[in-house]
Amino acid sequence: MKPVKALVAICLFGSQTVLADNVEERAWPVTSLLVPNPFQVNPAAIPTDRTIIGGLRLVRTEESRYLINPNNNTPAQIKHTTNKKDVGLAFQIPLGGAAFGLSGNEHSRQISGKSDQRNSEAFEEFWVRDYKMKFVVDLLPELRGAFTFRYQSHQADLLGGYGVGNDDRTRYKGTMSGYSLGVNYRVQNVSIGAFTAPPLRGKATIEGEQKIISDPGMGGLELGLTYSDRLSLGLSVLKWSYKHDDRDEDATSPEDQRDIFLRGVEIDQYFRKTLAIGIGAEFAILPVVGIKGSITRQDGVFLFDPTRVPGDNKDVETKVTSNELRVGGFIRNKQFFAELVLLKASKSKDEVRVRRNGVNAIGSYEHDDSSNVVVLGAVF
Repeated sequence: MKPVKALVAICLFGSQTVLADNVEERAWPVTSLLVPNPFQVNPAAIPTDRTIIGGLRLVRTEESRYLINPNNNTPAQIKHTTNKKDVGLAFQIPLGGAAFGLSGNEHSRQISGKSDQRNSEAFEEFWVRDYKMKFVVDLLPELRGAFTFRYQSHQADLLGGYGVGNDDRTRYKGTMSGYSLGVNYRVQNVSIGAFTAPPLRGKATIEGEQKIISDPGMGGLELGLTYSDRLSLGLSVLKWSYKHDDRDEDATSPEDQRDIFLRGVEIDQYFRKTLAIGIGAEFAILPVVGIKGSITRQDGVFLFDPTRVPGDNKDVETKVTSNELRVGGFIRNKQFFAELVLLKASKSKDEVRVRRNGVNAIGSYEHDDSSNVVVLGAVF
């Protein structure tokens, strides 16, 4: 298969996106015992006896470079850059042995891709608006439980392939909903938490056709130790789960009826996170100023088969492991807090198995990303 045709073919494979479209996971600080960050992956993490309000801004830049069919005489060199941005608000208020919370987040993703076989550049945009309503209850003096209802709206403006022109762009909207459950047990200075958030499910109308869409689910365990008023330690484990999505199937463009892929041209959509294990610490240098950091081992797989999800058949998966480093600082007093966390991560693989639509492999895959998260808030 010629490189250009191979490139178009690979943009048509089925998969489920790497993004869980969950701001709490993207801004995951691993531990937040000294600073009451309201954007927690476990909905039961915040005690019910306080009012907490916070705002978040996250900016992330990712870049990937790779070869299509590296063993051919004329492989195609691909490069794409992705810019992501989150803006979110969250609050929780006490209700006497219980608490009620709301949060909202807007996530935007812009992809710019280029093949050395094409003079033009592919540009695509995706938006997600995510809303959550949370109820937290003190089941016992040491035990809290939480239920969260979640609603999401999606919007996309895409090409779906490097060979598709701007006059033949595809645009669609969709909605999804789901829930999450969490518990937190605290005895003295040790807290243990667990939560589960099954995959979201919903519908989208794409070129007059109703499609069932989904987003990955996530569950986790958390262990925290408040060693003193100035030092906390944390261990967190996150695990992702997936369901089939009709956007994984081949589609056609609205005008010329060219083959397109409704996930877009970004190759990292085929990388599915499976497991993350992070350890972190917070240390108050002064009563109002401190530092924090964490390191996370991130496991995932590249999977190009539209009929399978991770774990169905390891023979068609390529496992990739990487490390994520987060460092930052915080300011706090009795009511107000501010937190800044920076992230750096990279992963690479000599060869990624594909074996679909005439494409045998992706070679020399390299991916780098960096982000910064700012959280401002108050506790009363």
